[in-house]
Amino acid sequence: MNGVLIIMIATMPRCLHIFDSGFQCIGEALESTDFCEAHQKVVAFESERLQDSRWRKTLLRFVALVLLLMFLIPLFYTLRDLYFGPPVKAQEVW
Repeated sequence: MNGVLIIMIATMPRCLHIFDSGFQCIGEALESTDFCEAHQKVVAFESERLQDSRWRKTLLRFVALVLLLMFLIPLFYTLRDLYFGPPVKAQEVW
């Protein structure tokens, strides 16, 4: 081949696990899954942690009400002054 060397590289499937730092695991993925042997562990889903307590719901509703009032009260006064305020008299032009 006159000095030409052809190298064929077979790529291995990499593990799809992403570390907290943002880097991908460099381990070879198993054929049946997309993860290496170290990252095959399946963590059970804990639904109890996701349930909101009554106090948390009450607090969130109170904060939502305060934020709503913070925006609606100035809007009310702006619209009231704009539409229901005293009529503006036309100025005389010289």
